[in-house]
Parts: sequence; structure tokens; C-alpha cells
Amino acid sequence: MNHYNNNNFQKNSEVDEAYVSSLRNSLSNIFQSLQGFYSQILKWFQELPQWAKIISLIVIPLFIIKILEAIISLVSLLITIAVFGGTIYIGYKFLFLPNYAETGENESKKQK
Repeated sequence: MNHYNNNNFQKNSEVDEAYVSSLRNSLSNIFQSLQGFYSQILKWFQELPQWAKIISLIVIPLFIIKILEAIISLVSLLITIAVFGGTIYIGYKFLFLPNYAETGENESKKQK
């Protein structure tokens, strides 16, 4: 059985190498773009005057925290809407649909 698995791996080694190399290239492109962005931000920060550096070190983290708070509240809102919608659906299914089926049976009996 082990020999079969080794043969299988050897047959597909070209496909695996191509996949790994394409994944490695895409990851390296992402890291290069992040490094470029980081170097631009660092260059911009170093060109600021001393008072602007101090203000930016105070304001930028606050701005990032506010953005994260907004994202968390949005996710919380979406979860709340999903739970509320699920509760309404389950309530409708168990409370109203059985009554509708019973009234349909009663009306069919009355017609006979």
C-alpha cells in the first residue's frame, strides 16, 4: 500500500510543484507590495516635523481603533439580524404553519 502511495505522489509531483511555485510567487508578490507600502509610510513619517510625528503617533492609533470598533459593531449587527431572522423564521414555521394546515383540513371536511 505504501508503494502505491509513493507511485501516486511521484506521478503528480509536477502538478504539485507547479501549484507550490505559483502559490509561492503570489505570496512573494503580496509581501513585496506590503514592504513597498511600509517603506512609503516610513519615508512619509520620517519627513514629518517633530510636532507632526507626535500628533500622528497619537491620532493614527485612535483612528485605527475607531475603524476596528466600526467593523466589530457591523459584524455584531449582522449577527443580531441573522439571529433575529432565524428566530422569526422558526417561530413562523412552528406557530403559524401547523394552524394553516389544520384550517385547510377543517375546510376540506366541511366541503364533504
